[in-house]
Amino acid sequence: MGNPGVTKAVSDRPSDAALWASMADTLRNTVLPNLTDPHARDATVRLIGLATYAGRRGNDPTRRRHEELAAALGPAAGQDVMRSCIAVLADPYHRENATIREILERHLDEDLERETALLGALQRQVPNG
Repeated sequence: MGNPGVTKAVSDRPSDAALWASMADTLRNTVLPNLTDPHARDATVRLIGLATYAGRRGNDPTRRRHEELAAALGPAAGQDVMRSCIAVLADPYHRENATIREILERHLDEDLERETALLGALQRQVPNG
Protein backbone atom coordinates (compact mmCIF):
# COMPACT_ATOMS: atom_id res chain seq x y z
CA MET A 1 0.00 0.00 0.00
CA GLY A 2 2.96 2.36 -0.20
CA ASN A 3 5.08 4.03 2.41
CA PRO A 4 3.22 6.09 5.02
CA GLY A 5 4.09 9.74 4.87
CA VAL A 6 5.47 9.53 1.32
CA THR A 7 3.39 11.32 -1.27
CA LYS A 8 3.38 10.42 -4.92
CA ALA A 9 4.83 13.10 -7.16
CA VAL A 10 2.19 14.78 -9.28
CA SER A 11 3.18 16.45 -12.50
CA ASP A 12 1.27 19.15 -14.30
CA ARG A 13 3.31 18.33 -17.40
CA PRO A 14 0.99 17.21 -20.23
CA SER A 15 1.57 13.77 -21.67
CA ASP A 16 2.83 13.28 -25.21
CA ALA A 17 -0.61 11.93 -26.15
CA ALA A 18 -2.25 15.12 -24.82
CA LEU A 19 0.17 17.32 -26.76
CA TRP A 20 -0.42 15.44 -30.01
CA ALA A 21 -4.21 15.51 -29.44
CA SER A 22 -4.04 19.26 -28.90
CA MET A 23 -2.07 19.73 -32.11
CA ALA A 24 -4.51 17.58 -34.11
CA ASP A 25 -7.49 19.44 -32.61
CA THR A 26 -5.99 22.85 -33.43
CA LEU A 27 -5.21 21.82 -36.99
CA ARG A 28 -8.67 20.26 -37.45
CA ASN A 29 -10.78 23.01 -35.88
CA THR A 30 -8.76 26.20 -36.36
CA VAL A 31 -6.40 25.84 -39.31
CA LEU A 32 -8.21 23.52 -41.74
CA PRO A 33 -11.51 25.47 -41.92
CA ASN A 34 -9.57 28.59 -42.97
CA LEU A 35 -7.57 27.01 -45.79
CA THR A 36 -8.69 27.42 -49.38
CA ASP A 37 -5.56 26.22 -51.18
CA PRO A 38 -6.16 22.51 -52.00
CA HIS A 39 -2.49 21.64 -51.51
CA ALA A 40 -2.39 23.33 -48.10
CA ARG A 41 -5.60 21.50 -47.12
CA ASP A 42 -4.13 18.13 -48.18
CA ALA A 43 -0.94 18.81 -46.23
CA THR A 44 -2.95 19.83 -43.16
CA VAL A 45 -5.11 16.69 -43.34
CA ARG A 46 -1.93 14.61 -43.48
CA LEU A 47 -0.52 16.49 -40.48
CA ILE A 48 -3.75 15.85 -38.56
CA GLY A 49 -3.39 12.15 -39.37
CA LEU A 50 0.25 12.12 -38.34
CA ALA A 51 -0.49 13.91 -35.05
CA THR A 52 -3.40 11.56 -34.30
CA TYR A 53 -1.22 8.53 -35.09
CA ALA A 54 1.69 9.82 -33.00
CA GLY A 55 -0.55 10.37 -29.99
CA ARG A 56 -2.06 6.89 -30.15
CA ARG A 57 0.71 4.61 -31.35
CA GLY A 58 2.11 3.75 -27.94
CA ASN A 59 5.43 2.11 -27.24
CA ASP A 60 7.47 0.35 -29.90
CA PRO A 61 6.29 -3.29 -29.87
CA THR A 62 9.38 -4.70 -31.62
CA ARG A 63 11.15 -6.14 -28.57
CA ARG A 64 7.96 -7.69 -27.14
CA ARG A 65 7.11 -9.21 -30.50
CA HIS A 66 10.62 -10.56 -31.00
CA GLU A 67 10.50 -12.21 -27.57
CA GLU A 68 7.06 -13.67 -28.28
CA LEU A 69 8.24 -15.20 -31.55
CA ALA A 70 11.42 -16.54 -29.92
CA ALA A 71 9.35 -18.17 -27.17
CA ALA A 72 7.04 -19.78 -29.74
CA LEU A 73 10.01 -21.14 -31.70
CA GLY A 74 11.80 -22.36 -28.61
CA PRO A 75 15.33 -23.65 -29.24
CA ALA A 76 14.70 -23.44 -32.99
CA ALA A 77 14.75 -19.63 -32.74
CA GLY A 78 18.53 -19.51 -33.00
CA GLN A 79 20.42 -16.23 -33.31
CA ASP A 80 18.17 -14.66 -35.96
CA VAL A 81 14.54 -15.05 -34.88
CA MET A 82 13.01 -13.48 -37.98
CA ARG A 83 15.09 -15.66 -40.29
CA SER A 84 13.95 -18.67 -38.26
CA CYS A 85 10.33 -17.54 -38.65
CA ILE A 86 10.78 -17.32 -42.41
CA ALA A 87 12.18 -20.85 -42.48
CA VAL A 88 9.25 -22.12 -40.40
CA LEU A 89 6.70 -20.38 -42.63
CA ALA A 90 8.37 -21.78 -45.76
CA ASP A 91 7.80 -25.31 -44.44
CA PRO A 92 4.05 -25.98 -44.23
CA TYR A 93 4.74 -29.18 -42.27
CA HIS A 94 6.85 -27.55 -39.56
CA ARG A 95 5.18 -28.11 -36.18
CA GLU A 96 5.27 -24.35 -35.36
CA ASN A 97 4.06 -23.13 -38.77
CA ALA A 98 0.48 -22.39 -37.66
CA THR A 99 1.59 -20.79 -34.39
CA ILE A 100 4.10 -18.45 -36.04
CA ARG A 101 1.59 -17.55 -38.77
CA GLU A 102 -1.07 -16.70 -36.15
CA ILE A 103 1.35 -14.54 -34.15
CA LEU A 104 2.52 -12.62 -37.23
CA GLU A 105 -1.05 -12.11 -38.43
CA ARG A 106 -1.99 -10.73 -35.00
CA HIS A 107 1.01 -8.38 -35.11
CA LEU A 108 -0.11 -7.14 -38.52
CA ASP A 109 -3.69 -6.64 -37.27
CA GLU A 110 -2.34 -4.64 -34.30
CA ASP A 111 -0.30 -2.43 -36.64
CA LEU A 112 -3.21 -1.81 -38.98
CA GLU A 113 -5.54 -0.97 -36.10
CA ARG A 114 -3.03 1.46 -34.63
CA GLU A 115 -2.25 3.10 -37.95
CA THR A 116 -5.82 3.63 -39.19
CA ALA A 117 -5.65 7.39 -38.61
CA LEU A 118 -2.44 7.71 -40.59
CA LEU A 119 -3.69 5.53 -43.45
CA GLY A 120 -6.94 7.51 -43.61
CA ALA A 121 -5.08 10.81 -43.74
CA LEU A 122 -3.03 9.55 -46.66
CA GLN A 123 -6.36 8.95 -48.40
CA ARG A 124 -7.37 12.55 -47.54
CA GLN A 125 -9.82 11.59 -44.78
CA VAL A 126 -9.73 13.94 -41.80
CA PRO A 127 -9.20 11.78 -38.69
CA ASN A 128 -11.59 12.30 -35.78
CA GLY A 129 -10.29 13.24 -32.34
